[in-house]
Amino acid sequence: MPTRSNLLLIALQLLATAPVGAQPVIDPAPSPVDSPAEPLPTTPSSSLDPEAAPPQPTGSPAKTTPTPDEPGPKQKKKTKKQKKKAIKKQSEKIVFSGFITAMYKFRVDHNGDDRVEPDAFRLGKVVLRADGKLDRHFGYQIEIDPRSPTLAGVLRDGYIRVTKVVPHHQIRIGQQKTPWGYENWLSSTELYFTSRTELSEGLGRGLTHRDLGIGLVGKLPLTDQWRIEDQVAIVNGDGFGVQADSTQRKNLWAHVAARYKTDQLELRFGLSGAIGDQIEPPDPGAPSNPRVAFRRVGADVEIDQKWLFLGAEYALGWDEDPAGSGDRERQSAYFVTLAGKTPWHIGPVVRYETADLEQFKRFTAGLYWGKPKSRVRVLSDYEYFEDEFGKHDARVETQLQLVF
Repeated sequence: MPTRSNLLLIALQLLATAPVGAQPVIDPAPSPVDSPAEPLPTTPSSSLDPEAAPPQPTGSPAKTTPTPDEPGPKQKKKTKKQKKKAIKKQSEKIVFSGFITAMYKFRVDHNGDDRVEPDAFRLGKVVLRADGKLDRHFGYQIEIDPRSPTLAGVLRDGYIRVTKVVPHHQIRIGQQKTPWGYENWLSSTELYFTSRTELSEGLGRGLTHRDLGIGLVGKLPLTDQWRIEDQVAIVNGDGFGVQADSTQRKNLWAHVAARYKTDQLELRFGLSGAIGDQIEPPDPGAPSNPRVAFRRVGADVEIDQKWLFLGAEYALGWDEDPAGSGDRERQSAYFVTLAGKTPWHIGPVVRYETADLEQFKRFTAGLYWGKPKSRVRVLSDYEYFEDEFGKHDARVETQLQLVF
């Protein structure tokens, strides 16, 4: 029978010869009876791995110490020269764009005289545009039409743009569109028809759509859905391309609209007004061209939703010829446009318009392919009109336009 000291020596020898990685098996202690849902504390796996990174506090990213080959965050800052170069590159931006339209047109005998104009291919417009920004305050826009039949018509838009002076607005100094209604303010590439209405070509403008002066254009947000859109311009009144002002006072044109927009619907209601005087271009044989004073008021409404677009406009005007005589002539005009929409961006369009000055009436129907802001569109119209001289031949035009 071994003694107690011998048993102790045997136990020490067994422990010395046991495997290094062996761990004694210990039965886990039972969970307390009064809190069975409380988990037992666990040891992180990283504490068992000597190669693992030390644990980081919860919610904070691990901090890394830059090595000698890798510069720290402070060393990555740009120099003053690099900052100035970046600011200059960001501010001096020039965006070149434009559009071209080509069409084929022919006439249909509608007045019964058995005569029609020859059919023809023609270029509608070739417009080149440069829009630039010098800094946070000053920019410009230059727009030319090199196919214009007259030298005065080559330059369309040519104005300096000033921003950050009037909140939510820009100031335009130079040759620009005179604001009126909704159709005149749109580019011709965004219309549903190949031509503008008689209202836009008459009561809704001066001698031309553009003039020289100073304008203010802005969009004032009210809520997520509502905003106010306003445009006002004070111009010479002699039309675009004319440097001298031959009238006694400047002309004022203005339009203001309330717009409501959601994902599926856009509504707009606007009011227009104009006052001033102008001198009509000389007519052959006319002894003189007296100054004509004019006043204009108008209203427009647009509904744009998933399946249709509806636009309507009304204008009322008074012309005093000659100015100061008290002899005023009243005239009015209106139009209604309806365009159907489909998922394929193709649909029918119809338009009816009148102008009482020359007993003008015109009906237009057709098809379009491409949304108003698409880069490629095709428009095809059939229009018939009559005036104080009676019925005129109908006109059919098919136009292809590219915006670049």
